[in-house]
Amino acid sequence: MRILIVVLILFFAKSVYAQDTFVYDDHGKRDPFVPLVSSTGLIITYDDNLSVNDLALEGIIADPTGTNNAALVNGKIVKVQDQIGPYVIDVIASDHVELLKGTDRYILKMKKGDL
Repeated sequence: MRILIVVLILFFAKSVYAQDTFVYDDHGKRDPFVPLVSSTGLIITYDDNLSVNDLALEGIIADPTGTNNAALVNGKIVKVQDQIGPYVIDVIASDHVELLKGTDRYILKMKKGDL
């Protein structure tokens, strides 16, 4: 009888203390557990991990000739051939910005209500 009780206690103790590993699901947003500032006080950027959904076109500065257009993307002023993470600015038109990542082309447009 004592052996049966010891076996039952060991069985239930193992199941009580067994833990599943937790995996954080960020739902496409920044992981709040990843530091924003390094131990030396420098701001850490994670630009290599940017997806198109992380980029927001906030404004376009159009030159009348169209040669020196600039855009405001995620708070940064960019021009043609500038790089944002893995994307290169290819075209800045009066109503959108075209990005290249390798051979893939992406178009950023301002959201309605941003004007």
